[in-house]
Amino acid sequence: MITIKNWRDMTLLEYVNSENRRFFLADMGTNGLELVGYTAYEVYEDPKKQLELAKKMDEVFESDFSYSLCDGAICSEALGIKLLKPKYDFPSVIEHPIKTLEDVRKLEVPDPYKTGRMPVNLESLRLIANNIDKPLYVSIQGPFTLAIQIAGATHLLKSIITNREYVEALLDFTKETIKAYTRAVNDVGAKYIQIAEPGAITLSPADFEKYVVPRNKEILDNLDSWKGMHICGDTTELLDLMIKCNIDGISLDQILDYKVVAPKIPDDIVLIGNLDPIELVGRGTREEIKKATVQLKKDMEPYDNYLCALGCNCLNDTPVENLQEAISTART
Repeated sequence: MITIKNWRDMTLLEYVNSENRRFFLADMGTNGLELVGYTAYEVYEDPKKQLELAKKMDEVFESDFSYSLCDGAICSEALGIKLLKPKYDFPSVIEHPIKTLEDVRKLEVPDPYKTGRMPVNLESLRLIANNIDKPLYVSIQGPFTLAIQIAGATHLLKSIITNREYVEALLDFTKETIKAYTRAVNDVGAKYIQIAEPGAITLSPADFEKYVVPRNKEILDNLDSWKGMHICGDTTELLDLMIKCNIDGISLDQILDYKVVAPKIPDDIVLIGNLDPIELVGRGTREEIKKATVQLKKDMEPYDNYLCALGCNCLNDTPVENLQEAISTART
């Protein structure tokens, strides 16, 4: 297995160009659970099991990054929001209690080193960073998406029209929550931290610039890791605004045509994606995956600032051999 020994001193762009091949970033969701025979919360609550899973994924999927079990609801959980906790899928919120300005004012920013499972997850990430000699990739929900989780999408979007004071206060709180947590994740050794803002696809460009850009930029400015952003859906009208957030990498949905997108991305920002994780990698044949991956590599051949990846995270039941095919074809 290939490792790049001096990656810690590189930029993300330098890293993906450090060998004469394409690199691959796999957002693998809960796919590793079947490899180790644990449930999600058995891994979430045990740093040793988390390290075991990360080592197994590194063994089975020869990617260029190391991974923890994605923990997108950890901030909501730390705030006391009730979650649905399936055994082999991500937890998800089942209530949205923060409806008023008074509700927001009662909230306290969680301490990443003391609150809920945050300290346990930080220990898990520290173990992975110290025991696998590859850049550790961690995806963390952004402040607008966290606000949707705790307030509800319909209520938050209506409030942009009817109660902007509440919206501003809520987003300032979620920004501080994400800012504290991402800084702690950075400090324990995560090398590439990606902010995921799928909820922001619901916004107009003007509202995205007002509510999303300054808060995410403040969060990312506070880090000394590689920094990225991912938004699902058609982000054509948001590309320039995403770039304003001070990112090293931009990850986009599989519905976008990268032959059209790539010329719009600055040379010093890495374009990441965008193999279809559902119909192609999740449900396609190995031959179909190989053909599509080769074609994407050909389309991106003129661009040094390209990192092959999926358009979003995998389906939980993605066949192991399908993901292996995408990774190996991309890295050949």
